[in-house]
Amino acid sequence: MNPVHSAMPRIRIAFALFLVHAIVTIPWAVANWGISAAGIFILAAWLSLAALAVPLARGEYAGRPYWFLLVGSLICSRLTAFLMVDGATLVGDPEIYESLAHSLLSGHGLIFHDALTDVDFRALYPPVYPLFLAGLGSIFGLGPCTYWVSNVVIDLASALILIRLGARFGSLAVGRAAAWLFAIWPAFVFAAPFAQKEGLVALEVLTITLVLLRAGQDRPPGWRDGTLLGLASGGLMLTQPGLALLPAILGLVLLPAVGWRSLRALLLKALPFALLLLAPWWIRNFFLFGSFVPLTTTGGLGLWVGNNPNATGNWMPVPDAYRRMPEIMMSARAAQDALTWIWDYPLDFVKLTFFKLFHAFGIEQFTLGRFGLMTPKPSSATLAGLFPLLQGSLIALFAGVALLGGRLSLIDRENRLILILCGCAAQILLFSLPFEFGERHRWFLMPFLFLVVAAGFIRPPGAIRSTTPA
Repeated sequence: MNPVHSAMPRIRIAFALFLVHAIVTIPWAVANWGISAAGIFILAAWLSLAALAVPLARGEYAGRPYWFLLVGSLICSRLTAFLMVDGATLVGDPEIYESLAHSLLSGHGLIFHDALTDVDFRALYPPVYPLFLAGLGSIFGLGPCTYWVSNVVIDLASALILIRLGARFGSLAVGRAAAWLFAIWPAFVFAAPFAQKEGLVALEVLTITLVLLRAGQDRPPGWRDGTLLGLASGGLMLTQPGLALLPAILGLVLLPAVGWRSLRALLLKALPFALLLLAPWWIRNFFLFGSFVPLTTTGGLGLWVGNNPNATGNWMPVPDAYRRMPEIMMSARAAQDALTWIWDYPLDFVKLTFFKLFHAFGIEQFTLGRFGLMTPKPSSATLAGLFPLLQGSLIALFAGVALLGGRLSLIDRENRLILILCGCAAQILLFSLPFEFGERHRWFLMPFLFLVVAAGFIRPPGAIRSTTPA
């Protein structure tokens, strides 16, 4: 059997297991958030909307009606989310990124004072998203409207790239269906009002994927593609350092489809632009710390957050022993503590790793947890109404991947989408899972799962053909 073909049954089995876990965790989640008849109705309404992916994947509703449908649904759904949280204040990443942007605008540089450790962190958080916010803030001001509009524009760009990716996999209709699912996906919708980087990360990953796929066509890769790949790859490294190796992994897994000569030419053109983004950060960190800090100082802390006796995969307060340590020293100490724990308790490490994987893929409750931290926070009735929508959409998607994923062998003779799924799996298992790993750390994978489900709706078998890419 073709090794690419043999990978898909394993992927389907994995998502079948995630599906089972997502179902069996429902009683536990209901005890936390509650459930309501209104929530069941909301889920049914969303499933009816999601079902439009079926005629879209079969080539119906193309042209202007589709664009009104896609753009209108993407904006209106995110506007509803914005109105739900308007006036509330947050803790966590949105507050921190806003603080970093204010620090940049006030001329103090990229610095965040953490009250729990009493440390001024200068390289704990990656710089691209705070710089992006500061740029917007210098023109429009910082605030909920700025965050919402920027996230809507980013999500629209991601949806457009998904459509083009569908063409690369042999069907614009598949891309349109995947973009539709992306536009209405509840977790992404409810992320729109907040200053968080996950939308930008998804856009960077999709851009990298599209450029790599374009390198496989007959003409040699041009400078436009090299520029895009270099900027998107460098930007990803400085937006989500945990995915720093993903561009290289995608390049490796797509090598059979792209070809070594095309990939080499593309990388040579991309390298100067990636260095253009990375070099200022390297120079700045060397002058601040007197040592080479290629990405951030988060690595050691992320390893400790993911590996300690109380770890869950999500961020947690660091021990009091780390208080007032310089951030370079704190990161080294945290890494050493994590490695010591792994060495002393290898079975606990294995159990925790499996727990993090299934917990991150088996629940969709990050939104509810965030809402619970808002001031004022939504009523318990609101949370009980949102729970079925979030968890039910995840169950529906994983069921679609497990049941329909076998049809991916119909897509293009090189099965590029399967290769991409394998690359994302390698990234998660080898480089993401050992560290802090929660629900939002697998969001970069979700657009590719939308493509899997959309492709599975194509009937009859063999309906997908390789076409001229868009």
